[in-house]
Amino acid sequence: MGDIAKLCAILTVVCLLNGLALGYVRDTTRAAIEKSAAATLAASLKLVLPGAEGFSGKKAAPLPDGRSIDYYEGYARGGGLAGFALCAERPGYQSPLKALVGIDRGGTVQGVKVIAQAETPGLGARIEEIEAKGTLWGRLAALFGRGGVKENGPAEPWFQAQYKGLSPGDITLLRAGQGGAGIHAVTGATITSRAITDSVRETIEGFLAAMKEKGG
Repeated sequence: MGDIAKLCAILTVVCLLNGLALGYVRDTTRAAIEKSAAATLAASLKLVLPGAEGFSGKKAAPLPDGRSIDYYEGYARGGGLAGFALCAERPGYQSPLKALVGIDRGGTVQGVKVIAQAETPGLGARIEEIEAKGTLWGRLAALFGRGGVKENGPAEPWFQAQYKGLSPGDITLLRAGQGGAGIHAVTGATITSRAITDSVRETIEGFLAAMKEKGG
């Protein structure tokens, strides 16, 4: 009986030590993950709303159907309102698609950043593809300022760069060969391209309507 009691005591101590160690690792890891997520969010907000020097905490704009749109206010250097960063989300081809959409006070897009996606590599995942200047799209993008590799600052995915400067009415997916304002789909990934495009447009329209209803 004495040996059994001693073994039970040892096992209890080991279990307690393991529990303490796991708790310490969990708390340490959680803090690091939260710090990393905060830094990523700050960089993404600045990317989609480059005219802002600071941002509010997350806010929610209520919609008539009971849903809401999460957003952040962006403030200019003097403290005035520079625009908004909206949280857009829509199911894609095989994963949820989440994006931040920066708009000025009139609703014109200042930038779009996909922050979460798990679409098919080589197809839908190309919404985050950065075209080199040596490619045809890269040369055209650099010429017209529509994404690609920048001389200064971070490179920008060509698909996401297409939204810059568009008003909600122009945010539509273009057919193959169609010209004019709009968004060119990623080849072989029409569903993903349409999901992002519809999500961006509808989020902006819903937000502007909510702000008008609120009187903002």
